[in-house]
Amino acid sequence: MPSQTPLENLAAGFASLGRLHRDPPSQHVLDAVRELLDDWPLPDTEAAARGIDSWRRSAAAAEDAELVRTDHDRLYGAAAEALVAPYESVHRGADGLVFDRYTLDVRQAYARLGLVAPALNREPDDHIGLEFDFVAQALLQLLETGDAAIAETVRAFLHDHLLVWAPDLLSAVEQRADTDFMRGLAQLSQGALQSARASFD
Repeated sequence: MPSQTPLENLAAGFASLGRLHRDPPSQHVLDAVRELLDDWPLPDTEAAARGIDSWRRSAAAAEDAELVRTDHDRLYGAAAEALVAPYESVHRGADGLVFDRYTLDVRQAYARLGLVAPALNREPDDHIGLEFDFVAQALLQLLETGDAAIAETVRAFLHDHLLVWAPDLLSAVEQRADTDFMRGLAQLSQGALQSARASFD
């Protein structure tokens, strides 16, 4: 298997994390994630090492998909009020509301690369999972085209959005998670942000 470039590794890591922040894994996905832990594409930070350890503990404790789903829902508010709201606008807006100017700023960033949130006008565009996925898709466009303007879009999005609010959100998830899986998701996401910062600074 050919070695991946740093940008390919970033794209793979952000895409995987984005999906897991948006939707808890099925048992099939959970099993697949655990089989690939030795090949995690962004292992080179302390946060990532802690995240991999957490996911190994999750497997050793036999945390199943139902347990992870319950914790995911409890944290992000799928079935009730969120313990840790996963939307940028809630964390950064003065009134703590979704669909404010931060949501619209994120929407405009997506549009610059021809991308649209999947549930436009029904769900906020600034969910952490969508923002991670946007970085992944932007990186794939950058890999395909080598366009410096796309690289600048990624750099600006990281510094104007994800790096401003996501570390605090992820710290709260790490502290409040009941499962090692969700704790590890937060830690690996912190590591991915650190890797992205290093690449785009």
